[in-house]
Amino acid sequence: MSADNALIAARLRAERKKRRMTVQAVAEAFRDHATERERRRLPKLKDLCRTIRGHEAAEHPPGPRYRMLYAAVYDMSEDDLFGDDGEAQSSPWRVPGVNPNDRVTPDDEERLALATVRATRPDSRVVESLATVLAEQRRLEDAVGSAPVLQVVEVQLPMVQRLVAEARGPVRPGLVDVAAQWAQFSGWLNIAVGNAPAARMSLDRAAEHAEEIGDAAMVGTVLSWKAYLAERTGQIGPMVGMARAAQRNRIGPGHAYDLFLEARGRALGGEPREAERLLGEARTAAADAEPEDARPWEYYYLEPGFFTLEAGVTNVYLGRDDPQRNAQAVELLTAGLAELPTEMRGAEWAGEYIAHQAVAQLQASEAESACAAVLEAAGIAHATSSESLLRRLREIYGRMLRKWPTDPAVTGLLDALR
Repeated sequence: MSADNALIAARLRAERKKRRMTVQAVAEAFRDHATERERRRLPKLKDLCRTIRGHEAAEHPPGPRYRMLYAAVYDMSEDDLFGDDGEAQSSPWRVPGVNPNDRVTPDDEERLALATVRATRPDSRVVESLATVLAEQRRLEDAVGSAPVLQVVEVQLPMVQRLVAEARGPVRPGLVDVAAQWAQFSGWLNIAVGNAPAARMSLDRAAEHAEEIGDAAMVGTVLSWKAYLAERTGQIGPMVGMARAAQRNRIGPGHAYDLFLEARGRALGGEPREAERLLGEARTAAADAEPEDARPWEYYYLEPGFFTLEAGVTNVYLGRDDPQRNAQAVELLTAGLAELPTEMRGAEWAGEYIAHQAVAQLQASEAESACAAVLEAAGIAHATSSESLLRRLREIYGRMLRKWPTDPAVTGLLDALR
């Protein structure tokens, strides 16, 4: 995949999200903006949606006809939308149109371009520019989802690793630090899209860099995310073990999260008393955590409602055989989601909590509420091209269908999950 294709894909996705449009809405807008002759040549709506998703996933670049339609629908010039007006537009270090505060400057791009082609030796300004780009991409992922950002990060990561290989002297620790964060971010993105082998490889690289510079917090984060990966792959023993190991390396909000993670693992493993004890410790740790103890990649732990959601998930698992715990899960997840800032409510990771909310409502035999939660999460999955979230929702739908096989609200969910 070329850097240009990955950047165009991310830009198309960001422009659609900015306008709060679904893929189907864009497809319908294509038909509205096309001439009669063009309309006859367009594929059926379902196939047109598949084509748009392919563009946004960088599976294939838009041809001239689609470029014209995208520009018309988004009311932009083709040059602005597709980066045909200059080298900076296709820079692998910036996604035009999704950096509203212009934190990534042309100077940053030029500095990184020169460093990665070995025209200049990495220095402290290169490290600062890398940190700026990475911070922007973390926030970008919240807006557009993990898949399009991963496409850009996969282009960038080898360049960052080349800089590490070249770095020496006083600049090396700072560069290794930001490279560890880049590899860690790649690990997280691969977990989100369901690529476990790639996630492990990236997290191992992050741990190697962290060990070199003695960054215990990064080592703990790698263990924490490996615990989360173990949960995603159904390995409860490793999940608990690595969550415990992570607690020995992190302080503040990160330590609180790892306690919640272990509590969830204990609940999944059929240890309700231990899960409840850890929930109490986790709540105390979250209340006592100082924001200044959070590392840059832990920013979302500080969002209002985040730890309320974490408590809710553990109670979903405890509530499988305990209606009172399940009722508490519904209450906590509803409250936590209500507390999230508007821009976070539509993030891919928020959709995972909404899926847990649907499970709790399913366990409570609340069909209408469960259907509403699945629909909301499906909207996020489509908006962020999250196949992993869609798979999760289809599993929940299967359980709902077995419980309520003739309920029209349940059977009507199928189209939203395609």
